Amino acid sequence: MFGILELYLDGSGGGAGNTPPVSPSQGNTGGNRGGGGANALGGGGGGGGAGAVGGNSRALDGTNSKEGGNGGAGTASSISGSSVTRAGGAGGGGDIGAPGGDGGSGGGGNGSGPNHASSAGTANTGGGGGGAGTNGSNPASAGGSGVVIIKEPAFTTASSVWDIRTVFRQIVEDDWV
Repeated sequence: MFGILELYLDGSGGGAGNTPPVSPSQGNTGGNRGGGGANALGGGGGGGGAGAVGGNSRALDGTNSKEGGNGGAGTASSISGSSVTRAGGAGGGGDIGAPGGDGGSGGGGNGSGPNHASSAGTANTGGGGGGAGTNGSNPASAGGSGVVIIKEPAFTTASSVWDIRTVFRQIVEDDWV
């Protein structure tokens, strides 16, 4: 479940999410890159998140430029004991003179624009890294690292069965038998 940002220079749609289709879903489609006037390059569409599609780029009022699309939202999970949203999509980079899109909830990074750099996805969320703007001076950023959480059933009646917490405590306390 990663937010993936794809920029198509010909104005076509964003990259498809969850391809090939599996259950549970592994991401959503990225937003479309917008067209614009004859001189517009168009901002990038936002990356799809685990819970929602990425936003399309949008026209910047009074100009020929396009703002980057916002990243799609991630998905909340309580497997760690508290609700945490992860795998937010990245914001798309903005066209010349236009801001980048916002990263989706769940760690997605913001896209770059003329006056600000893109931001990386948040660590331990698997959020996508913000997209680059068209001016070239503000590059794209890296996606956030993922996290592996192992949830195991509690074994209370079986003999000779160690749960991972017991093993860890024994090693830390240097009391491994």
